[in-house]
Amino acid sequence: MNISKDNYQILFEEKKRKFSETFKDRLSENYFQSPYKGYRHRAEFSLMKVDTKICYAMTKEGKKEVVDSFPITSQKIQDLMNPVLECIREYSEISEKLFQIEFQSSRSEDAMLTLIYHKELKDDWIKIASDLSSMLAISVIGRSKNQKIIIGNEFVTETYRYLDREFSLKLYEQCFSQTNPYICDAMLQWVIENIDSSEGDIMELHCGLGTFTIPLSTVFQNVLATENSRPSIKALKENIYLNKRTNIYNARLSGKETLEAYNGVRKFRRLSDVDLDQLKIDSVFLDPPREGLDQFTIENLTQMKNIIYISCGFESFKRDLSILQKTHDIVNLAMFDQFPYTEHIESGVILKKITKD
Repeated sequence: MNISKDNYQILFEEKKRKFSETFKDRLSENYFQSPYKGYRHRAEFSLMKVDTKICYAMTKEGKKEVVDSFPITSQKIQDLMNPVLECIREYSEISEKLFQIEFQSSRSEDAMLTLIYHKELKDDWIKIASDLSSMLAISVIGRSKNQKIIIGNEFVTETYRYLDREFSLKLYEQCFSQTNPYICDAMLQWVIENIDSSEGDIMELHCGLGTFTIPLSTVFQNVLATENSRPSIKALKENIYLNKRTNIYNARLSGKETLEAYNGVRKFRRLSDVDLDQLKIDSVFLDPPREGLDQFTIENLTQMKNIIYISCGFESFKRDLSILQKTHDIVNLAMFDQFPYTEHIESGVILKKITKD
């Protein structure tokens, strides 16, 4: 991988061209660039031996390759890679049956190391891992089947900034979080600058641990935020408390279940504390998995005044948008370079309900 300003710009312009050609008849396109290096605050490696020496590895085109350095990651992770590898090489208690290593950092230099095993972790592992944690001033987590040992915290704290505001989130080890905080800042600012909050409430599907939930709660009267992952909804509750937000209602529900509940099709005990009839929801925020929206979800969005859709799958985004445009007009489009040096395109669109004159 050629990590350089010039190469980054060439690849970014190619993504920009593809996005622009796809939506060439649309106005208000926005393009957000990433730093060309040091932008990724999460990294995962496997291990391989080269001449009996343990090395970091990643799989490329089905083949493991040695990783000596990884400049797309944060400087904090880069600084940790060598001392962690030296510990793995020196202590069999750490290296034995270790098959995956995960680093996570924040821009405040907070960092967490997760070591994943095919064995039970015992006292000798805890002692060496504790020493490693103290020496590097990081949290260390050991995971194996039915076992999780936490030395320090199981999260890093990241501070996001948009407009003249900032807020902090606890990013938990087993929860999805944005790997590129610089692009996350850009997404937050674009959303908040361009939405029509009016006097209504907003529904957020696939809310995760609250990356968009917290900012949305500052511009809407109320937010109904749902997520199907138990760890993520637990983290969301902590982040709501951390940011002292009192207008966010949350529940562990899938997107389909949320829409069924809101439309009165089904009742859920998990929503027993939420009076849906009192909420004046006229907007929805969506950040679904790569496969995009299912037909049920799309059909149940047609009456929403505003739709804000962030997508990590370009093909599914185009497909969904072609359907949503039957009932809504595009107000704003954006492309976010979440993953430089890849073909991945992160997209955003804000749509408004078509009104009949």
